Amino acid sequence: MTGIEASTSPPALPRWFGSRASPDDPAVSALITRVARGAGWADIGGSFNLNVRIDAEPPVVLRVHRPWVTRGRVAGLRRLRERLQRTQVRVARPIRMFGSDLVRVADRWAELEEFIGHVQPRASEDSYVRLFEELGRLHAALKAVWEPSPPEPLDDHRTLGQLRYSVGFTRRRLGPGSEPVVRRMRQLTGELSKLRKGLELPCTPIHGDYRLHNAGELSDSSWATFDLDFARVRERLYDIAGSLNDVAQSGAWLDPRRLLDAYEGTAPEPLTRDEHRWLPGALALIPLHWAATAGLVGGSIHEAESAMTAAEAWWSRRAELSS
Repeated sequence: MTGIEASTSPPALPRWFGSRASPDDPAVSALITRVARGAGWADIGGSFNLNVRIDAEPPVVLRVHRPWVTRGRVAGLRRLRERLQRTQVRVARPIRMFGSDLVRVADRWAELEEFIGHVQPRASEDSYVRLFEELGRLHAALKAVWEPSPPEPLDDHRTLGQLRYSVGFTRRRLGPGSEPVVRRMRQLTGELSKLRKGLELPCTPIHGDYRLHNAGELSDSSWATFDLDFARVRERLYDIAGSLNDVAQSGAWLDPRRLLDAYEGTAPEPLTRDEHRWLPGALALIPLHWAATAGLVGGSIHEAESAMTAAEAWWSRRAELSS
């Protein structure tokens, strides 16, 4: 390979990055068979982790994490879920497997937890209002039991500097055709950097991916919370913005102020003046992150452009949203 060819080839994915585990992997398949002991099982989804429901008595869920998730991170989140059992927030209880909390399989960590029977809340105005009420309760519960905190997740775009790195990586992965959308990413990142200066944003333990898909309604009408894989200490507005983005992505139109009121009715503290000022930036940052990491997760130029359109739509409403 010549120097010119080497310089124009897409950069390799980071060594720590790996795909979702597959039940067809011989090692994973053997673990499922060992845990199931003849019972039926089904892959119940999950973007990052393989989640397998084992139809034993009682049913359980086998979770196989991506390669970049460390043992300390998984163990710390298990202890967090155990502490949350003492609160009014319902999360899956960790279960030991073969006399151990964690099992190593195919360069990944696997764990076992209870299966919580539930139905997916129907996408509706009432469900979205309830979602924000539950988010306030979840923030209160996390704050009460957080210490000792689990290690931080590896994939955490906490700073705009990390976002700029991802934009550059995506430009190299997707090639020269991505230059127009990359320019849009860089321009919006610069605008967000200006807005962010001087603002003091409260940090608290957050869920990290709170949306209707990660909630379940139980038979007694209470809700359960799933997928705490991205729980960490960060600006709480990150959780709020992520949930608002999910509502917008569903095609539903709800006045953000109504949802914020629902959150503040159950949250430990109301939003501050600086949080209201940063809200349009926090909203734009969610799809901007999707666009910036398109090269990492195997996305296309078209997907990056769609995400940027969503980011710019939020940014165009900044006067309305920050009022």
